[in-house]
Amino acid sequence: MAAGVNESSVDAPTVRIVDEPETRVRRFTDVVGIIATVVGLAVTLLIGEFLLSTTEGLTQDIASISPFLQRLLVAPVNLFTAILAIIIPAIMVIDLLVRREPRRLIESLAASVLAVIFTLIAAFLLITFATEELASSLTPRTYDTLQLPAYVAAISALLTAAGRRSARRSIGLSWNILWLGLAIAAIFGVVTIPAALITVLLGRLAGLALRYWLGSTADRAYGETLVEGLERAGFHPRALVRADMGSGEDHPELDAVTDALARTRQGRVYAMTTAENHHLLVVAMDGDQQAAGFASKLWSSLRLRGIDTRADVSLRQTAEATALVSHAARVAGVRTGRVLGMGQIRDTMLLVYQRPPATQPLSLVPAEEISDALLDAVWAEVGRAHRAGISHRHLDADTVLVGTDEAEVEPTVWLTSWELGEAATSPLAQRIDVAQVLAMTAALVGPDRAVDSAFRALGAEPVEQAAPLLQSIVLPPVTRTAVKASAHEKVLEAVREEILTRSPDAEVASENITRFGWRTVITILLGLVVAVVLLSFNTQDFVDAVQQANPWYLLAGFAWALLTFVGAALSLAAFSPIKVPFSRVLLTQVAAAYISVAVPAGVGPAALNLRLLTKRKVATPLAVATVALVQVSAVVVTVLGLVALTLASGSKGALAALPSTAVVVAFAVVVAVLGATMLVPRVRAWAAKRVLPPLRQTWPRLTQVLGQPVRLALGLAGNLILTIGFVGAFQSSLLAFGQEMAIIDVAVLFFVSNAVGTAVPTPGGVGAVEAALTAGLVSVGVPGSVAFSVALVYRLLTYWLRIPLGYVAMKFLERKGEL
Repeated sequence: MAAGVNESSVDAPTVRIVDEPETRVRRFTDVVGIIATVVGLAVTLLIGEFLLSTTEGLTQDIASISPFLQRLLVAPVNLFTAILAIIIPAIMVIDLLVRREPRRLIESLAASVLAVIFTLIAAFLLITFATEELASSLTPRTYDTLQLPAYVAAISALLTAAGRRSARRSIGLSWNILWLGLAIAAIFGVVTIPAALITVLLGRLAGLALRYWLGSTADRAYGETLVEGLERAGFHPRALVRADMGSGEDHPELDAVTDALARTRQGRVYAMTTAENHHLLVVAMDGDQQAAGFASKLWSSLRLRGIDTRADVSLRQTAEATALVSHAARVAGVRTGRVLGMGQIRDTMLLVYQRPPATQPLSLVPAEEISDALLDAVWAEVGRAHRAGISHRHLDADTVLVGTDEAEVEPTVWLTSWELGEAATSPLAQRIDVAQVLAMTAALVGPDRAVDSAFRALGAEPVEQAAPLLQSIVLPPVTRTAVKASAHEKVLEAVREEILTRSPDAEVASENITRFGWRTVITILLGLVVAVVLLSFNTQDFVDAVQQANPWYLLAGFAWALLTFVGAALSLAAFSPIKVPFSRVLLTQVAAAYISVAVPAGVGPAALNLRLLTKRKVATPLAVATVALVQVSAVVVTVLGLVALTLASGSKGALAALPSTAVVVAFAVVVAVLGATMLVPRVRAWAAKRVLPPLRQTWPRLTQVLGQPVRLALGLAGNLILTIGFVGAFQSSLLAFGQEMAIIDVAVLFFVSNAVGTAVPTPGGVGAVEAALTAGLVSVGVPGSVAFSVALVYRLLTYWLRIPLGYVAMKFLERKGEL
């Protein structure tokens, strides 16, 4: 909404309104409508294409009434045609003129013209490119070519641009008449059912697109309408001042509390002074904003485990649920503003609240003035809500208000903004509340005092249960900002350490409460692309090649693949700071094969290794350093193994001929450019930021391991066995197809493919590894079809066949509580 102030009088001089001027907005619901309309068009076309017999049969069934009834209905059909073509547009034009909305009338007529254009374009494209089945589904039985009645699309666009169906009775009635007319037209063979749906959807698309492009006035309550809605709720305002304008002007009705509530409330916030001189708060919840808010809450509930979105889809349901939770909290003894009334006018729900007296947001209280008693009072209010089965889910330094009355002996705390709150809530939601308060207070007064106050108020168990939820994803935006700007370094990690200091046996490792993130979505999309690419290959060549493969070499290759589990387990067991049964370490490596289906290559083993150590009470920093050491040592062993193999074998291999003079020169130029960029301070700082943290994590653990030669030797041997296993599986895959290659070439190809698979964020490196292996084999003279078959068989042995084993191991470890 544009910045600005609109100060006016309604029934002057009784009501003074200070508000932003009403502007045109682009509704989120229009975007959703456009997407749904496009999907509807696609589905209708698919139905017409693949369910031709069904659509034709349905049309024939509708038309199979007696000839007598058809003759009897000729007059009504003609009447409805006239209504569709003339009367409905006339009704809408007159209605908009009476309501004095000439701009909306012009927009509606423009949408009709746009819909006619859309229909003509669609008809041309269908006549030119449609298959015979699709064209037949759009052709009535009395016509020789497909029919898309443009006037139907024009009427649909007119009604769409005129407003929402629920906003005006005339629009709803016109839509009913339109659908009835189309049904009668289908009965008499004037239009087919798919054609009728397509024309209506084209009109909807035109109307929604134009409405979103130009913006709409959005039926929000402003000015006189807002006052009328409050009077319906039983209030008589004398002044209404908008709190979230940000105009910089001072108004006596506004203070720090209204500013804080404007930042946290889901809606427009007004400070209201009534005729009786009562100072209240008004929250105006608008329908167009509620749709976006519901989508955001739905996305959060889908991403977070154990968090369910309330089923309040409509604006009224949202307002009623918010009022219910606020009232339930107050009845439970929580100090919160009382809901005094509700009202609805146009597309706005109004909630009137008691204004907390003599308070200020906790965010404005200096850290040195936040006493232990004040922290205890915050926890006391949260505890009252939790004992009543209520969660807040948005506790931050703006939703927590602190009393400023110096006459009060004990600190007073108010909890506000219950829009995301739940009654009869889940234990997870209450744990999130505790985590939010811990993070909020730690950012204000430091981790030490924050954890002390939590243990005093709640005891050890609730704090320990909340520790794994100390993650940015569960924190309100205000708290996330405060944590980043806090003078205390790494606030959340410090809080976990403080909890461990007081409860050494506490489980503080971050709990996975997200079902998926953006990276998962991208990975799924990339996986679909890879699947399409793989399916495009000539599978017959692969089948023929597999049938000719030597099965004994395939068995040998699978044995090599299983050996990699032993190598990975030996490395982790050697570098682990505590003694872990080797069987558990081995099963963890097997289980990593299962989760590699959902995560990029290399991520699965590291995540499970970290989980195995933290479940056995290894401190998180030490566990991270151990896992990093395992990964770094694997890279070192691989590189040193390649060098040693080259020197020992004396074989240049086929790959030795690859780097031509031009390639060597290009490589030298790239190295020189990289070296030059490191002279730039910002680039050097960026590189240091990426490289130094892993080295700092690994170095302390490395120095400990260097003092234990046996462990170091076992760890390096495990990584060597891991590399040998993969190289052996690849060599066996080659020999299975009668392809012989120098062992150094086999090792290089494995190293390159593994690096590519780790870099490309597809599950298990699917597609990327196959492509790298195939390209490498072709480059050394292996026929393309055989190279692709070798790559797929290698991946079958080292990836796909190990997944069922990983599933069994994962379930076993979960049942034993190891993961």
